[in-house]
Amino acid sequence: MTPLRSARRRPSGATAPLTADTCPLLASEVVFEKAGEGEAWIALVHGVPSSRLSRTVVELLTAMDGRTTLHVLHRRFAASESAESFLQLVGRFRDSGLLEGAAKPPPGRVSYRPPFTLQLATLRAPALFGRLDRLIVPLPPRVLLVSAAVVLGSGCLAAILQAEELWEVVTRPLPLSGFVVLVAALSLTTLLHESAHGLALTRFGGRPRRAGFMLFYLTPAFFVDVTDGWRLSDRRQRVAVALAGPAVHALVAAIALVGALAVPQPAVRQTLQLLALSCAVIVLLNLIPFVRFDGYIALMSALDEPNLRGRTIRDGADSLSRLLFGGPRRSRSLPVWWSVPFGLASLIAPAVLVLFAVARTVQALAGGGPVLGLFVVALEAVVLAAGVVLLARVLRRVLRSGVSRLRFLSVCALLVAGGVAAGVLIPVPATASYGFSVEEDGVVLVRADGEGPGAVPDGARVVLLSRGILANEELGKGRTRHRRAERTTVPLDALFPVRADDLSVPAVIVAGVDVFGGREMLPPTGLARVDIGVKNLWQTLWAVGVVAPLSPLRSAERKG
Repeated sequence: MTPLRSARRRPSGATAPLTADTCPLLASEVVFEKAGEGEAWIALVHGVPSSRLSRTVVELLTAMDGRTTLHVLHRRFAASESAESFLQLVGRFRDSGLLEGAAKPPPGRVSYRPPFTLQLATLRAPALFGRLDRLIVPLPPRVLLVSAAVVLGSGCLAAILQAEELWEVVTRPLPLSGFVVLVAALSLTTLLHESAHGLALTRFGGRPRRAGFMLFYLTPAFFVDVTDGWRLSDRRQRVAVALAGPAVHALVAAIALVGALAVPQPAVRQTLQLLALSCAVIVLLNLIPFVRFDGYIALMSALDEPNLRGRTIRDGADSLSRLLFGGPRRSRSLPVWWSVPFGLASLIAPAVLVLFAVARTVQALAGGGPVLGLFVVALEAVVLAAGVVLLARVLRRVLRSGVSRLRFLSVCALLVAGGVAAGVLIPVPATASYGFSVEEDGVVLVRADGEGPGAVPDGARVVLLSRGILANEELGKGRTRHRRAERTTVPLDALFPVRADDLSVPAVIVAGVDVFGGREMLPPTGLARVDIGVKNLWQTLWAVGVVAPLSPLRSAERKG
C-alpha cells in the first residue's frame, strides 16, 4: 500500500455550502492505494475501498490541507473546468466521506442504509471464504464458461418443451409440501448466490469484508460485502464478481427444468418447475441496473465509472429541477447522453420496489387477524413517513440551490393541487376478492372467518379465476346472488394458493354465484373478483390500505 495523506488542521466550513473561499481538509481516515499496474488508485475510508480515482484526483485530494482555498486548488488542478463544475466535484468528495467533517464510520455488525435496508453481519467473512475457497478445486475459466453455457442451453430447451406445463404451474395452487420445499430451496439458493460473490472475489485475490442477513426494501435476504472488488485492476474480474450471484440462480433454474423432465411424480415435477421460474424471476430482478443490484454493480464495473448511480441521479435531479423550478444549469457529473434518463430511472426504481414490497406484504397478511392488520397499517404509515421525509429533503435542497422562491412555491402548489384533483377525478374500478367453492347446490363466495362483514352487492359482476401462486387464469364469469351468511369449512386452496389434501379451514359463505354457461368446467375452488362499483383513486387507496386491513379489528370489537 502507498498511503498518501495531507497535513491536518481544523477544516473550514466542513458542512457549510462550498464556496471559492472554502478550505477543505482530507479526512484523517482516508488513504490511497495503487490499483495494479495502471494509473488508477483506490480511495479507502477506514480501510474500506470507496472508489477508484485517477492520479490527478489523488493529488488534488492530498493537496486539501485545510489552509488552501478551493479557488487556489481550482487554478492549480482544474483550470480548464468551470468554477461551478469544480465545486460540484468537491461536493461529491464530501458526500463520499473523503473530507473532514463528512467521513462516516465503516459498517459493522449492525448497519442501516437509507431508505429501507437493515444489515446484520459477521466480520469473519474473509476467513470463512478463505477456507471455503481452499475446499473447491479450481477449474480453468474456459471450462467453467463452456459448462455453464451447456447447462443454460439445456435449460432453455427444457423450458420450451414444458411451456404449457409452466403456465399451468404458475396459475394453479401448489401442494403445501411443495411450498415448504420451495421456500427452503429458494433460501438455500439465495445463500449460494451470495456465497458465489464472496468466492469469486476471494479467487481473484480480494477479501469479502462482511456477510450476513438483511432486510432489503422490506424483503429478507442474505448479503456479502464485496466492496474490496474495487482493488481488482481488471474490470472483467469485477464484472465476474458481480455476475457470479445471478449465474447461480440461472444455473439452478436450468438444472431444475432439466430435472423436471426426468421426474414422473407430478408434485415433485411441479415444485421443480416453480423453483425454476422463481429463480428466473430473481435473475431478471437482479439484472435491473437502476437499483444497487448485481446488474448495476456489473454495469458500473464494465464502464469503470465509480458511483455511477449517484452521479447520474445528481444529473437527473438537476435536469428535473431546472425544468420545474428553473434551477441553475450545471455541468453533468457524467458527460454522456444517457446520464439524465438513467438517473431519473434510478430515482423512480427504488420507490416502485418499496411500493411493490408493501403491496405484496398487504396481500400476504390479508385476513391474518387484528394483530396483522395493525401491523400492515403501521408498515404503511412508516413507509409514507419515510417518503415524506425524503421528499422534504429534496425540496429543501432545491430551494437552497438558488431557484426563485415564488416559482418554487407556485410549482409546488400546482403539483399538490394536480395530485389532489387527479386522485378525486381518476375513476378506479373497485373490486373485492373472495374465494369460491363449488358446492352441491351451486357456486358460493367465501371469506376467511373473522375477516370482517364482507357484504357483497346482489347482482354484481363476478370473474372466477384460478388461484395460482404467481398468476391467475380466468375460468368463468357470473353474477352474485344474495344468500344468507353462514359459517362453513372449505379446502385450504379456496383461500390461499396452496393446497393440502384433507385440510380444511373455517370460512363464511357471503353470497352465491350464477355462473354464465354452467359450472361444469370449474375446479372445486379458486379466486373470485367481485365488481363493487367505481371509486376515485383516493377512496380506493383508503379502502385497500386502511379499511380492509383493519376490518378484522372492527369485527373482533363487535364480537367482544
